[in-house]
Amino acid sequence: MRIVHVVPYKLDPFSGVYTAITGICAGLARAGHEVELWSLSAWPSEGADMGAELDEAGVTRIEVPAADKPWALTDGAKKMFSEMSTDVLHLHSAFSPQNNLILRRVDAPTVLSPHGVYSQESLAKSKWKKQIFKRLIELPSFKKIDAICGLTQAEAAEAAAFGYRGRIEVIANGVSEPLADLDGERFRRRLGVAPGERLGLYVGRIDLHHKRIDAVAAAVATAPGWHLAVVGPDYRGGQVELEEVIGGLDGGDRIHIVGSLRGRQLGEAFAGSDVFLLLSSWEGMSMSLLEALSHGLPAVVSPGVERSMPIASIGAGWECEPDELAPLLAELAANSERMNGAVAAAREFIASHHWDAIAAEYARLYSSLN
Repeated sequence: MRIVHVVPYKLDPFSGVYTAITGICAGLARAGHEVELWSLSAWPSEGADMGAELDEAGVTRIEVPAADKPWALTDGAKKMFSEMSTDVLHLHSAFSPQNNLILRRVDAPTVLSPHGVYSQESLAKSKWKKQIFKRLIELPSFKKIDAICGLTQAEAAEAAAFGYRGRIEVIANGVSEPLADLDGERFRRRLGVAPGERLGLYVGRIDLHHKRIDAVAAAVATAPGWHLAVVGPDYRGGQVELEEVIGGLDGGDRIHIVGSLRGRQLGEAFAGSDVFLLLSSWEGMSMSLLEALSHGLPAVVSPGVERSMPIASIGAGWECEPDELAPLLAELAANSERMNGAVAAAREFIASHHWDAIAAEYARLYSSLN
């Protein structure tokens, strides 16, 4: 089967959507499918490791002549899409003018992955602009979408509530096998975390409004013997704000802003930590949370995260709000049995989420559309 995935225009280079697209495409190619990945803008240098994975799997990468506006396609891009030959077209993200221009030119079964864009929290941003776009462009374009893929049941319900009346499938994100021989102690030494002290880890963009890292940092600072490592890129000045918060905390010296990590260095961060902390106000299916679970790292999540990924309900972690975090951390530090049980549940959960198995689910969906 010939399959084309399209990378959205000027996607944030640290977006988990890159990881998801890479995992799906590489898994499909390893299964023997002819896979092409068309990028509407240049592949980011930060994603060189993912590019290498795609190349190794045999995915053909095609860079479409980039437009200078998100609502246009160049003449070269129009020609390429009009002449595209594929069994299935898979678009990613939503509220994308370019996706809608592509749909006018490609006559093939089409799948859309919204990646959380139809959530109520996302729709509340630029609400009136999105309402206009929805009526004039998004809903009419649904006539050419043969299936929408939600990452979770919650996301599937959001697509239906938004107005899609066609086929909706739920296919989760996946993970790769962790790298071998990871030295978690190296990461701990880098931060100055002494033996016997505990380390919480956050991986993602430093977005105080959405991710609530400031509240997490304040809670960890009041939990004796606990450190927090914040791994990820700045987001709209969030790092400066977080540094100001940390500077005013007793215990702020146990909060460490690390910056972005990839590959083995990121794997060592997972391996060297005791618990993953994701207390966002809301989430879809977090790639960093899946990666943490794949390393056997239990998680503390907020109700907004638990809604999409039932971590606490399967025993792979615990649910709380930021103001409840400090006493929970103190309890976990004193109860190794609870921690060990959550590690086992995390490993059991992630066993069915490796990319080759996820890619096989997508292949079954694609085949049913032809």
